[in-house]
Amino acid sequence: MAVKTTGAEFKAFYSDESIWPEDSWHDDAILSVDGVDQSDGIDVDTLSDTATVMIEGGYVKGLEDEEPSLEAYFKRWRKKQNTVMFAVSCDKSVADAVKAAIRAAGGKVG
Repeated sequence: MAVKTTGAEFKAFYSDESIWPEDSWHDDAILSVDGVDQSDGIDVDTLSDTATVMIEGGYVKGLEDEEPSLEAYFKRWRKKQNTVMFAVSCDKSVADAVKAAIRAAGGKVG
């Protein structure tokens, strides 16, 4: 079953050197950004933080004793994080109040 994330969270996962050994890579995953298939991979340099990224299947190679799907590897990584990233939408008239509430609760607004 596919996993849905934001562009910001995908970039954090993809750039986390602690989980990507030097000779590791992924292949055959079904990736999409905002509903558009990314069969050639996702360019994290141009990926919007607010984009919707879908990850399904694939596999990760170059790990010690396993070959998990990219989807499972992402879920495992996400579970270990002590922060959560999500996109918020609201009416323009209350945007400042929503941002202030997030900051007041200790969150960061990009």
